[in-house]
Amino acid sequence: MRLYNHLLSQFNLKQEKSNLKKIFRNITIFSSLFVFQIINSQVEVKTNLLTSILLVPNFGVEIKVNKKSSFQIDFLGSFWDSVEPLNNSPFHVNQNFIEYRIYKNEDLTGFFYGPNIGYGMFTMQKPNFAIIYDHWRDKNYSSSDDDSYKSGRAAFYGITFGYKKKIGKNFALEAFVGAGLTQSVYRSYEGLIRTDFNEDNPRDFDKSGEVAIYKGGLMLVYKFNSKKQQ
Repeated sequence: MRLYNHLLSQFNLKQEKSNLKKIFRNITIFSSLFVFQIINSQVEVKTNLLTSILLVPNFGVEIKVNKKSSFQIDFLGSFWDSVEPLNNSPFHVNQNFIEYRIYKNEDLTGFFYGPNIGYGMFTMQKPNFAIIYDHWRDKNYSSSDDDSYKSGRAAFYGITFGYKKKIGKNFALEAFVGAGLTQSVYRSYEGLIRTDFNEDNPRDFDKSGEVAIYKGGLMLVYKFNSKKQQ
């Protein structure tokens, strides 16, 4: 019986090693194909000039995947503990998006559009100015009238429209706006005191869903020359 258990454990160990080798091999193949795609594709890096003025960095990377289409990832982050125009409330935001774009021109310039999906975290006042439609919204209430704020997480599902114009061999300017459905879970605070807690109906988080504008700006774009172009 001991011999059987020993042989079984040895067999399981070999199986685990074999599975790890397969996983490592698949990761290596996928990574190599991804790097090869980047090397042989048009790649652009970009930074948002409008959010940079507000000291809120917003960076993106766009990779051409077809004649008139591309795949983009972009990141935005704000880490302000106190903002005077917002009654000295915090303005902590991070957003991460993936986006598929369809362009008018093969060099990825001109008018474009495409679906996006994103995820973010926030500690800030509710940006009512950016909300297009909110079925539950109280039109007589504005969060900017006091020093309350929300803290939570949000998911984004929508579409981006924009226009990209070349301003040099490798540089371009890109104006864009993204909007769609936002779904959030959050807690409400005034200072350090939670204001949405009800002992009769305790909930860890409140929930909300709106149609809103959640991304936009003016990107300065730099294009790397791919091997196909050289």
